[in-house]
Amino acid sequence: MNKVLKFPLSFSRQLEEKLQKLGFEKEENPNVVFSYKGNNLKVVFYPTGTLLIQGKGDHQKLVEALVEDLQLETDYIGTDEAGKGDLFGPLVVCGFAFTRKVAKEVLKLGVRDSKSVPSESLEKLAEELINLQHHKCVVINPETYNGLYKRLQNLNKIMSLAHANVIDALFLEHNLPKAIVDRFMRGSYIDCYINAPIEVVEEIKAENYPGVAAASIIARYLYLRELKKLSRAAGINLPPGSGNEAKRVFQELRSKLEQRELRKFAKLHFKV
Repeated sequence: MNKVLKFPLSFSRQLEEKLQKLGFEKEENPNVVFSYKGNNLKVVFYPTGTLLIQGKGDHQKLVEALVEDLQLETDYIGTDEAGKGDLFGPLVVCGFAFTRKVAKEVLKLGVRDSKSVPSESLEKLAEELINLQHHKCVVINPETYNGLYKRLQNLNKIMSLAHANVIDALFLEHNLPKAIVDRFMRGSYIDCYINAPIEVVEEIKAENYPGVAAASIIARYLYLRELKKLSRAAGINLPPGSGNEAKRVFQELRSKLEQRELRKFAKLHFKV
């Protein structure tokens, strides 16, 4: 059995101190940040920030000990999106209020960038995060998306508007001082649309923040759920992404449907 957690690399000293206090012995491995063994478990911390726990010992007890009293940044809103580069399906933007109240539970779940979460684990992880009731999402179905794109002629404006909406909604509930956004462009339009008096920080690979990773997981889950619904409505499997298979399915749908029907399933500004 394996357990995967995600931590900023700056946590390495805190984590090592906890492992040493628990009686774990360090193993030499120049390819990782650190490696320890003890209590029928092996713990490896990788340069990617992934902490892997393996073995027959009590995984949950160790996780509880590792996340207890960690000194980490809390009280911010993390936002991320899914569906931006996908020909079919909605654009989903989610925000997660990473407060001290839920920080421990979020870390114990092992949140990380949704792209690194196996598909068989994504639904369970997303639903556990949703149950914490610290999130807000905007789901823009393809028909609405196409209308917005026709009016704004700019994907980044649509995304900025959606990010601003979830930040505003979470600010009203939690009154947090900062929002951390997984940067999708240099100099977004979020400040043009946001109403909350909040600092907005846009960072590349912001999924390293647990709050942003949580938003990423929920957004991906909702995107895939909506894509399944649209597939049933279309009578054909609509694949994620914008590769050759997506283009093939688009051409097939276009040969069967009128434009006003096609716009219910696909983002029509994509070059196909």
